[in-house]
Amino acid sequence: MTGQGLMYADGTAEPAIKAPAKATTKTASADSLSDRYALIPLYNVSAAAGHGAVVEHEEVVDSLAFKREWISQTLDATPADLYLINVQGESMTPTLHPGDVILVDRRNGENITTDGIYVIRMGDSLLVKRIQRLPGQKLRISSDNPAYQPFELKIDEAASDELAIIGRVVWSGRRM
Repeated sequence: MTGQGLMYADGTAEPAIKAPAKATTKTASADSLSDRYALIPLYNVSAAAGHGAVVEHEEVVDSLAFKREWISQTLDATPADLYLINVQGESMTPTLHPGDVILVDRRNGENITTDGIYVIRMGDSLLVKRIQRLPGQKLRISSDNPAYQPFELKIDEAASDELAIIGRVVWSGRRM
């Protein structure tokens, strides 16, 4: 209490835990980062998990970085095949929630070969829905939220001016 005597309880004049050595950081060059990461554009468009979000115009507002290796190996895609949009509405809960960001592979809009979650355009609205192939050249378009009723279309109707499959959702992210 007087300020005299040994400073530390173990009887030494040195602290038991030493301050870490000065950290050295390596900075990656912009070239090496762009070799390893791709910036995928985020558009100011929302796909409605509900009854449809009207799209008046689309504009890139941001981008997210994804490892090129992950895009190639996991998604079997290239960065040019991909874009990001937000989810609006609750028809796809519990899988997708309002505000989620979804990564869409635009190649998978041309021909639905596997069941999955897709972004579709109906008229002027974008929707995010689960699509299942059915016998008889039909598609079942449904929501994961049971409060929303599914509907069916013939595949040839799915390629009309009023309805188009935009792409398959291959990743989603959300704030916790």
